[in-house]
This record gives sequence, C-alpha cells and structure tokens, in this order.
Amino acid sequence: MTIEIPRRVTGLVAPQFDIINARAAAWRERGADVISLGQAVPGFAPPAAALEAAAKALAQGDTHIYSADAGLPELRLTLCRRLASQLQVAVEPEREMIITAGANQALLLALLTLLEPGDEVVLPSPYFMNHEMAVRAVGAVPVEAPLAEHTGFALHLADLEPFLTSRTRAVIVVSPNNPTGAVYSRGELEKIGRAMLGRGIYVLGDETYMHFVYEAARHYSLASLPEWRDGILVCGSFSKSFAMTGWRAGYLIAPPEVITEALKIQDAMIICAPVIAQKAVLAAVAAEWDYPLQFISELNARRRYVCDRLKEIPSLSWHPTEGGFFAFARVAGCEDAERLAMDVLDRVHVVTIPGNFFGRSGQGFLRLSYGSVDIPSLGKAFDRLQRFFSQAL
Repeated sequence: MTIEIPRRVTGLVAPQFDIINARAAAWRERGADVISLGQAVPGFAPPAAALEAAAKALAQGDTHIYSADAGLPELRLTLCRRLASQLQVAVEPEREMIITAGANQALLLALLTLLEPGDEVVLPSPYFMNHEMAVRAVGAVPVEAPLAEHTGFALHLADLEPFLTSRTRAVIVVSPNNPTGAVYSRGELEKIGRAMLGRGIYVLGDETYMHFVYEAARHYSLASLPEWRDGILVCGSFSKSFAMTGWRAGYLIAPPEVITEALKIQDAMIICAPVIAQKAVLAAVAAEWDYPLQFISELNARRRYVCDRLKEIPSLSWHPTEGGFFAFARVAGCEDAERLAMDVLDRVHVVTIPGNFFGRSGQGFLRLSYGSVDIPSLGKAFDRLQRFFSQAL
C-alpha cells in the first residue's frame, strides 16, 4: 500500500524552532554557554494561586474525568466577568465561550468551524507562523498582507484592502503582535472590525499578549465592539500572562451560532481542555488576574535596554514597538535570515529566530525575545552580537 498524505498537510512548513533549539542543545552538551533570545516565553513562574489550586485538584475526583466540552462553567463565568470589568467585553459564558487547550487550538477550532476549502484568509505580515499553518491545515488559502516597517508594523485598514477578494472569508488580527510587538490602535481596530463585518468577512483576533503593553500603549479587544456578534471571534491564552505555556489552556469567544457548531469540533478534537489546567487557571483568573502586571516594569527595562544596545550595532535596526516581549530587528544586507541565525548560534552561541519564519515580509529580520532573559544576560548576548556583526558585515 502506498501512503498518500493530502497536500494540505504535506504543504505545511513545519516550525523550525525545534531545529534551532536542538542545535542550541547540542552546543550546550559540548559545554557552550548558550543564551537564548529565541522562543517567546515569560521568565517568571505561574501565580501561587494556580499552583495551589492544581495541587488541591489532584485529590478531587472530578479533576480526573472530562469537564463539559465548553469547559468548567465556573471558569467561563469568572473569566467573562473579568473580561467585562477589565476590557468592556460582554460575553455570555454559557453561549459564547469555549475553554480550549491554548490559543492555537482556539484558532484552529474557529477555522475548522467557519471555513471551506479554498476560502482565503488575510494575514497581516509578518504573521504568527502557527496561524499560517492552521489556515493551510484546514484547506484554506493564506494571503499575506505586508505591513510597513517604518510605522513599527502598525496595522491599518488600507493595508488589508488590496488583498480582499470575493473569496476572502476571514482576516486574522494579532494585537499585541507576535513577532513584531506592535499594539494596534483602538480607532484602527474599530475601523477594521466594522469594515470587515460590513463586507461579510470574519475577523479573528488573537489577544495572547494582552497584558504585555508598555508606555502609553493600551490593549483594545475586538470583542468590545458592540456589534462583535456579527462576525468577530477572539482567541485568548493563559500561557503568557500566567506563565503556563505547558498547561495548555486558552479560550475562544464567538457568536452563539458559531459556538454551537464549534462544540462539535471541540468534542471530536479534544473533548475538553485539561481539567487540572482549567482549575489552576480558574484560581489565577479569580485571585490574580493582574499577576503579570508586576513584571511589566522589569520587562520594559529590558525592552529599553534592547533598544539601546541595538543602536550600538550598525547592522541592526529596530523601530521600537510597545507590546509583547520581543524586538523584530532588521539586519542590513541580509537575504537569508535562517542561515544568519544559524551562523550567530554557531559562532557566538546566541539563539535568535529568523524573521522569514513569520512570512516573506520577515525575510532579513531576526526576532529577539527578552521575556525570559534578565539584563545581565542580555548584556552578554548583545556583547556577542556586537562582536559577530563587527566581524561578519
């Protein structure tokens, strides 16, 4: 028998993070002091309330059986109340929310529910690579809409309009953005949301980094639009805010008729999010919603440090952005960011992420993450980068 894998699967480009991380691990095994500015993970631990709740949950019988497909009712209610008070997002917990195994699963769940093969989905670019993979995985067509570097990769309605066709079914909006760190303005998001709804195009918002904004920036949720039920969906995550990337917990907000159908896919896909993770998240949402804010000052100090050090390396440039915990830096004369990142790792033992992993618009850039790297370690990393680029270019 010949095994034939569908093109929608073979056409996917696997994330290259594992290759870079494996190469870094090999260097560490050989005794190298490798500093990672790679994966975008927070450096702090989960909140105490979450850990205590998880420990107690081990002795509770209902932890070890399925929850409702949509998630624990108390978690959905508590989260909806938080979103209402903090972001003016009015969501009915029983009809308009599903707790998922992270924001990635929430987005895939939404796409599987909404799209037919051949539908087009516009991705402002540089984009989060897993979104492009998810679009292709369901048989839809990703359409890259390049954003301007000189604006800090800000998103405007005018950036999307040239890429909208009769086949456009959805637009994916990520704010604060990964990989660029851009925080999109309320006015522009409202304009985009209303314009897309008026054309019968869904808007899928990914708000994974909503707690991580700096200076005068403010996070605005697309689900706070009064007319969001006409076709706006929002994916959220607890991975970054509560440093629970391995727990796999997130959520999907969607109109009731979408949730009704998505629950069929949810049951077929995972039945429910991990119950012990749901209980841990419930405690964090109820008792420590503002937990990540205590780290903002330190993260902003790192952000400013990265900005200052990049100015000292003529080959690198960055238009500072106000969200997430990464800098998306252009490398002068770079035509192969993947090869460059490998050279940086091999020669000076610093992990960076090639910008072309985030679409064609990212070619010639490196993403530098500072979420889990303190300033002394950043200092060592940038000393090495300065040495590398003074010799290489």
